This record gives sequence, C-alpha cells and structure tokens, in this order.
Amino acid sequence: MLIVPASTACVAGVALGLSKDLLQRAASVTLKERRRLVVAVRETPLSGQTLKQMVALDEAGAVVLPASPAFYAGATHIQDLVDFVAGRVLDAAGVAHQLYRRWEGELGGSRSGTR
Repeated sequence: MLIVPASTACVAGVALGLSKDLLQRAASVTLKERRRLVVAVRETPLSGQTLKQMVALDEAGAVVLPASPAFYAGATHIQDLVDFVAGRVLDAAGVAHQLYRRWEGELGGSRSGTR
C-alpha cells in the first residue's frame, strides 16, 4: 500500500492505529497483515510529535519516505524532481521503473548520459 502524499494528520492516524476512514483502516490492515506500507510524508518542517509518529510507523513495519526531491541527481527540469520522488516511492514498494538513473558509484555519474 502506498500513501502518497501523506499529511501529518494521516501519519498520526495510522501511527495511532485509528480506523476513522478507509485510508486509516486499509493502512491498519496492511500493517496487521505484515504487508508493505510506504508512507510519503509531504509536510515540512516536522514537529517533534510528528517525528515520534513517524518512528512509530517505522517500528510497526512501514517505510517512511519524505517526499523530498534529490537536487544532487542532476535534474534539469521540474519533471526530473517529480520523477525522482515517484521513483523512490516505487523503489520502496518493490516496483520496477525507469523514472530516474540510479547512482553507480562515480562522482558526477548522474549527470552524464540519458535517463
């Protein structure tokens, strides 16, 4: 299950195990069944309470993934930043994609060639 984007209210509800709506109930069942849950948090800055809730999600087995683009990846267009975040979410979910070039261990490597 992917929650993209996840508000701090969503993070809190899922971390507390609430089931006030379909999203929270589905996330609760996903964690209960030990299935993969990826939560892409959209807010910034984060309060201490939200950070604690993100830790609780991690401890429950969720993947907490801030929706932060990588400016180091050599993006030349806004779409490159969007594709990077989407690609990271798909990576965390185990879904193959071609949205961005992965770093191969060489400095400046992400800037050479095509995606």
